[in-house]
Amino acid sequence: MAVSTPALSCERLSKRYGRISALTSVNVTVGAGECVAIFGRNGAGKTTLLHVAGSLIRSFEGEVRVFGTSRRDATVETRRAVGLVLHEICLYDDLSALDNLRFFARLYGVSDYEARARDVLTQFGLSERAATAVRTLSRGMKQRLAIARALVHRPRLLLMDEPFTGLDEPGSQTLVAVLRDFVRDGGAVVVSTHDVERAFDVATRAIILERGSVTLDRSVADVDATAFRHAYWHVLFTGTPRA
Repeated sequence: MAVSTPALSCERLSKRYGRISALTSVNVTVGAGECVAIFGRNGAGKTTLLHVAGSLIRSFEGEVRVFGTSRRDATVETRRAVGLVLHEICLYDDLSALDNLRFFARLYGVSDYEARARDVLTQFGLSERAATAVRTLSRGMKQRLAIARALVHRPRLLLMDEPFTGLDEPGSQTLVAVLRDFVRDGGAVVVSTHDVERAFDVATRAIILERGSVTLDRSVADVDATAFRHAYWHVLFTGTPRA
């Protein structure tokens, strides 16, 4: 049986900022149909990992591949295959919600950009705000729009840095439903979060990063959510994995 190429493969990934080691020999592989939730306290390396995987950081040690292509040699095709949700709301404030999605869809070469932009706007409950300038939207609406932007070009890999931040309950439920459908259709997701309950609603694997190293990598099916939450809290407050 042929083995499919992983959506994301990190081998011995290390990254330093001067004397600070953000990542140390990290090995992570994410296949199609997987949603990997990455947990860790602030400064554990979650954002750095996502930035390297998303080609926002080009200088690192080790190897990172997206659908078999090295991130050092990222092609237009592999860039189109990735959707990014970052801490920063990467939208144009003076454009309307719909114009933002039109712009990014056309930037990625989406042929049916008008229909696609309207579809994802509706998907995230923003149709009534289509003509509204982004600068006047609430923080939660901007977050919904940022997630819609990451999906507008139909990526196969989603890299999401704390996407539940700023979302209200309906927005969070919408995101969980969208991610479930995305994974069910063969997409791959890597999401950093502190929200164990939300993550366990959609994730297939859970990883804990501490001081730039993977201290746990387990199938969600093999982990009790309550026990995991206690283990995660132990890492947050002590900086060491529970024995």
